Amino acid sequence: MAWVHAECRAIHDEKLEETLGRAVREWRGKTGMTQAQLAELSGLTQAAISRLEHGKCMPTFPLLERIAQAFGSALLVSMEPGRGVTVTFAGGGDVA
Repeated sequence: MAWVHAECRAIHDEKLEETLGRAVREWRGKTGMTQAQLAELSGLTQAAISRLEHGKCMPTFPLLERIAQAFGSALLVSMEPGRGVTVTFAGGGDVA
């Protein structure tokens, strides 16, 4: 299986929820999935996906697990002192 990576580093002064939301939005775009499709696959509402993508809420680990499962992708979040947060989705492209 080929792995595809999308990395999203925290922008200076960006909150963690904004970094996570941006990563979800960018990965959803790369997979060609709509917010409505992601909502259906993850068991969330389209409004909840929109709030997540715009950094308006702090997602829980169970919610992030549902998002990763809906994408059929691994979700890796790394926090390093002085380097900020890295959010990476990796998957084989078996989504939507």
